[in-house]
Amino acid sequence: MGRSVWSHMKGSVRAMADMVSSGTIANYFRSSRRYGLFFLFTYMLLAVFWGLAAAAGFLVYQWLAAFGTVFATVAGLAVTLAGGLLLMRWPGRRFRLKQSLDLAEFSVDFVRGRHPEVEARIRAFADRLRAVEAEAAAQGIDEIIVAGHSLGAMLAVSAVAAALAADPAFGTRARVRILTLGSTTAKFALHPAGGRFREAAERVAAAEQIGWVEVQSRDDIVSFYKVNPVTLGPVSFAPVLLPPGEYSLKPLIRHVEIRQMISPAIYRRHWFDVMRLHCQCFLAGDIRSTHDFYAYVCGPLSFDVLASHTNSLRAYLLPDGTLRPLVYDAAGCILPLPESETAA
Repeated sequence: MGRSVWSHMKGSVRAMADMVSSGTIANYFRSSRRYGLFFLFTYMLLAVFWGLAAAAGFLVYQWLAAFGTVFATVAGLAVTLAGGLLLMRWPGRRFRLKQSLDLAEFSVDFVRGRHPEVEARIRAFADRLRAVEAEAAAQGIDEIIVAGHSLGAMLAVSAVAAALAADPAFGTRARVRILTLGSTTAKFALHPAGGRFREAAERVAAAEQIGWVEVQSRDDIVSFYKVNPVTLGPVSFAPVLLPPGEYSLKPLIRHVEIRQMISPAIYRRHWFDVMRLHCQCFLAGDIRSTHDFYAYVCGPLSFDVLASHTNSLRAYLLPDGTLRPLVYDAAGCILPLPESETAA
């Protein structure tokens, strides 16, 4: 993010050329038209900004042409450059244009193996996970949750896959669960060079001892909504209620509306800020919702119990927000409140 403007521009051109020549953009549109449009919007906005700057420069050139072609050309180029940089700074910053361009460039470079330091961090994190899981019983650890948002979803899955590759028994000594939110895993898997990411997702999905929940929202255009991160095909959303620990559907995909996580006033305030809405699934909300990131990572119930019901923690709260006395069925599974009694 701190590189020069020219470095950003050169990297963006290289990334776009790669995406077009490799057929990745076409794959995006086949898999998720919404994400394909979001991806192109970044470059369309870039083209609009520099097109406006070039138009201003041309007008200056025409206005000053009477004073000499060389002078008019230099002035026109100066106005074009200054105008483009100004638009990139504002309103480009409002649209998080530089961040979007850098994400696209990083994605191409990473899938092409040009970021070995990130690969090393994934392996190091996988080793850390294995060490914690091996000592879980001695340390009194009930479950290990690996959470990843957006690009981090791919990193989380890759780390767990690396741990499984090194130790196929990983996850049998303590519950290991993955929570992916606003996932862009398909962004890497749909690239022709993304074979290792497809293999990572398949390895995790095939490991019976690993539970995996993916939270998707149609309000989040930055993620791959209704795309299964393993098969890369259409999703099947999980039923309302499953037995806790049931992950035959992997990942177990839950749909949550972002507009149900925050009040209407806050949603309207951020309606045009797609990156802010993209982050809402791991931020605190101001209303009680069917999804709460913090319920999964530090709440009173286990990951499996929360994942088993579409209303998550809300299915076990009384109207005043307190956790109701837990009720178990004959198989020892915690039963949620009837829908009529669930806290609003």
